[in-house]
Amino acid sequence: MNAAAAGGLYFLGTVFGIGSAVFGGEVVSSIVSSTPISTPDFLATVAENASQINVGAFFILMMGLSLVAMTIFLYPLFRRDSFELAMGMVLFRGALEGTYYMISVLALLTLVALGHQYLAAGDNSTALQAMGQVLYEFQSFLGPVGTIAFLIGATCLYISFYRTKLIPRWLSIWGFVGVVPYMAYALLHFFHLDNGIGFYLQMVLAPQEMVMGLWLVIKGFDQDAVNRLMA
Repeated sequence: MNAAAAGGLYFLGTVFGIGSAVFGGEVVSSIVSSTPISTPDFLATVAENASQINVGAFFILMMGLSLVAMTIFLYPLFRRDSFELAMGMVLFRGALEGTYYMISVLALLTLVALGHQYLAAGDNSTALQAMGQVLYEFQSFLGPVGTIAFLIGATCLYISFYRTKLIPRWLSIWGFVGVVPYMAYALLHFFHLDNGIGFYLQMVLAPQEMVMGLWLVIKGFDQDAVNRLMA
């Protein structure tokens, strides 16, 4: 049951993340893909896409809740192998990653409120336009910070899976391999050096998370590995 719950939440979190980019409209999609919007009237675009931004924010909220809850179902077994690794997963993939998603959602909803205020203010809206631009750029600064926290937690997760053999080791190794280019993407983005290859650097780890989630739901944990941990 723990395996199915963790796998289901893991899979749902990934699906919600994809959904935020697909259904969140131009603004949310640009934030998720790290592709800035080039428009002189940014807040007007935000106001026009308010409903889509709200949908995208909701999907991000659901993604955060799913991925944070996932750690709860893995912790009881992981702590039997290594308390430190289990706590690292809960701290970085749970508390810090969850905080990142909550801040992102609140920033998006605040951006929508600014968009509505901008339309209502009319000509007296220069300050609001500047505030909206800063809030939008804040999302781009927040992204790599949240990604680094996520990758530290993911590393603790894959080390625990590798040590416990609860899932096949090739899945854990795939996760290790995927963390490296993903971290390169986060650092390039952090130092504003991303030249458009960030999407491809993420694509090693993204399918691994989908496969691992499905594996946990369909196959579950290896029973021999569970018995060894329980003993």
